[in-house]
Amino acid sequence: MTILLETVTPPKSGVFQIDFSVAGEIVVSADDARRSVGVYVGTMLADLLHAEAPILVLKDHGIFWRVPVILSTASLGRVGAVGAIDVDTQTGELLLDERNLHEIDQNAERLAAGAAL
Repeated sequence: MTILLETVTPPKSGVFQIDFSVAGEIVVSADDARRSVGVYVGTMLADLLHAEAPILVLKDHGIFWRVPVILSTASLGRVGAVGAIDVDTQTGELLLDERNLHEIDQNAERLAAGAAL
């Protein structure tokens, strides 16, 4: 499993050391997060979008699953990633905003045009 630390900013140069301990309970599994995002993007955004395996992200304000959103077609298969949606590991809430949805939409349009769908 990949874990991403978003709250650490390394120095531009010199010695870098991270000492930390994180404890938390994951109520929503990675598979459940992937399914939730897959259902959302497939029904609310476009039927050519689906979700892939998430990574665990540690942020200042909690622990989340970051679920990649992928554009695929029956004829071409996986075209590429168009964005990601974070899912709260405690509640299962999809963390979406207009900026995130706009980015997914724009990236999907760009990839679709490049793949000549």
